[in-house]
Amino acid sequence: MEPTQPIKTRRTPLLPDGDQQLAALAVLVAPFWAATPWLTLRYTTAAAFTTLASGYQAAVASRQQAGAARPILADEILELDQLIEVTLYRVKNRLVDKYDKKKAPKYYATLGITKKGKDYLIDRERSKRAAALTMLVAGLKSEKIDGGEWGTSFWQPIAERYNELVPLLADASGDISQAVALKDTQRDQVEQVLYSIAKVLDANYPDDAEYKAQLRAAGFQRESY
Repeated sequence: MEPTQPIKTRRTPLLPDGDQQLAALAVLVAPFWAATPWLTLRYTTAAAFTTLASGYQAAVASRQQAGAARPILADEILELDQLIEVTLYRVKNRLVDKYDKKKAPKYYATLGITKKGKDYLIDRERSKRAAALTMLVAGLKSEKIDGGEWGTSFWQPIAERYNELVPLLADASGDISQAVALKDTQRDQVEQVLYSIAKVLDANYPDDAEYKAQLRAAGFQRESY
């Protein structure tokens, strides 16, 4: 019997876990494959992988860019939510002053204030809250209680900014979802090709030292990921 080759061991994982590092690896391996004409795969080409690697790297960057804006928007709208919650009683007090405590609730709806259980509040669903804030500003004017510190000078900037933030936050969430979907699809494809290339190298370099040298030449073997 011919002697069998020892099992090849690898302490460092072949592929990194992080998207940025995996994209960087793909961009390194792509030119190596392009410069190695004997290395072929049935299901894709070196040229196609070069395009895929560049696209994946761009998708990773796009995901990071989309994700960077959302926390800022989310924090701002949360601050406005808190301000609305702790200040709405001032609007209700103005209606009480105008109509008395018993009659005032009848007028809440004209200012976008609705009853939820035992409480009168502005709807917490954000698209509805945005519309209700617009109603509140208009209602302050129609009820002629729009002057002073807690009139339209206070509520109009809140309503305008809230109506700006709601679609921005929705767009940011949508951008993130699309970026994640594209990135994850391309990541699967990139990993498949990189594993395939490593297997071809494995098959063509049965000597463990030569195999590892080829992995390093291709860009696989890094000290750490």
